[in-house]
Amino acid sequence: MPIYEFECRKCSHVFERFMKIGEGYEELACPACGVKDPKKLVTAFRTNSWSTFLDGMERKVNPYKFK
Repeated sequence: MPIYEFECRKCSHVFERFMKIGEGYEELACPACGVKDPKKLVTAFRTNSWSTFLDGMERKVNPYKFK
């Protein structure tokens, strides 16, 4: 289940929620002030695949570092 970030249109409080893909958020209320219909923020997709790849390459190039 993805994590989405929202910002309250009234108090500008930023909060996160686990939600199903395609689930509506119009009835979602701000935890700080209770106002519904927050603004959905655009956030970067987070993964550790790139760091795993770089670690693997580092092991191949400099194996003496990992002994």
